[in-house]
Amino acid sequence: MKKKYLTIALGIVAVIAVSVIWLLNRPKALGNINHSFSSLEPATNTSTISFFAEEGDRIRFYFASDIEQGDLDIVLYDSEGNMVKELDQARELVTYLTIHYDDTYTLAAEYTDFAGNFKAEVFDVK
Repeated sequence: MKKKYLTIALGIVAVIAVSVIWLLNRPKALGNINHSFSSLEPATNTSTISFFAEEGDRIRFYFASDIEQGDLDIVLYDSEGNMVKELDQARELVTYLTIHYDDTYTLAAEYTDFAGNFKAEVFDVK
């Protein structure tokens, strides 16, 4: 009988420990962009997310799109406007970047005569 209670107690402790470790190490959301435009009214604009990152930070980018018409470019810039990374055109993409210097970065979704939808999310991964 004691063995049964000990097994249950150890199981509960294990679940709590795993939960705490996950909460401490989960990716931190830095921002997102989510837009949808009709082909009846295509849009031209730039939407941005800005975030601060330090040297050595590992940043995760998630991008998904369904382009009916027009152009869409997803580009990461540093605070001086220099292109750091351009995300590949893809229906869905997950990519990572290790930051080389402390700065405020801007992820820009630049779209021209765009119809369809897209989503971009940025996470700091430990």
